[in-house]
Amino acid sequence: MIDFTLEKKTTLSDALMQLFAIVSLLRSEQGCPWDREQSPKQVSTHLIDETYEYLDAILSDDDEGQQEELGDVLLNAMMLLEMHQETDASASIEALNQVCEKLIRRHPHVFSDQKVSNSKEVIDVWNAIKQNVEGKTHEKDDFFSRVPPSLPPLEMANEIQQKIRKVGFDWPDAQGVFEKVAEELKEVNTAFEHQQDKNEDLEMELGDLLFAAVNLARYLGFNPSLALHRSNQKMKRRFNALYKRSQDQGIALHKDNLSEMDRLWEEIKADERSQSEE
Repeated sequence: MIDFTLEKKTTLSDALMQLFAIVSLLRSEQGCPWDREQSPKQVSTHLIDETYEYLDAILSDDDEGQQEELGDVLLNAMMLLEMHQETDASASIEALNQVCEKLIRRHPHVFSDQKVSNSKEVIDVWNAIKQNVEGKTHEKDDFFSRVPPSLPPLEMANEIQQKIRKVGFDWPDAQGVFEKVAEELKEVNTAFEHQQDKNEDLEMELGDLLFAAVNLARYLGFNPSLALHRSNQKMKRRFNALYKRSQDQGIALHKDNLSEMDRLWEEIKADERSQSEE
């Protein structure tokens, strides 16, 4: 048993240090076996999960939920910091020093006398410093060498397109991106209708369609992962509502009752629209 007294802190620095102290105790020999067994890789995945839960709280305007989930995000960040402290305390301190130095270096319009007029110019300055001052550029034979290979496919597609955009290889207007999506959808349809043709690759055409859809989201200024996450949440919410109504009305969820399920689906959509207008 560890003798520890929790105190309600009144300053950010004290509250952060208390969290770090608790995390350190959990990782200690007298602490929790499960916490000691965690690895940076495992905690990194927890951090991703908690970030999405925090995002869900933001999307639902849940202030109390945001507070709780932000705490969970910080917990996992502190757990990673503690793990590095255990192997090399100076390295974790240097990591914090480096990120502070980087923020000051990449914001000369804040911490020096360089002038910028808008956010676009801020990004240009940021990228120029990364490449020309820090030397963070792609390898000679791989333009995408700085795109993390561990990224999930959707995020990787977005990163590839963002990198291409930085050198000016982009659509002049949104209409071209819309037309590209329509073109890729047409090619999917063609491949579907000629699946016996060895020259047609339906899977590849579907991939091209998804890549074009990601490009459209990116061009319009939206994160494709967040857009898809919101659509997933909407589908779950609506189908759960359909599931409940079907039970209440004695309608079995089966293809033979598709017309009844469609009716319930449209009712749910109409209810959502009326609630949003209130």
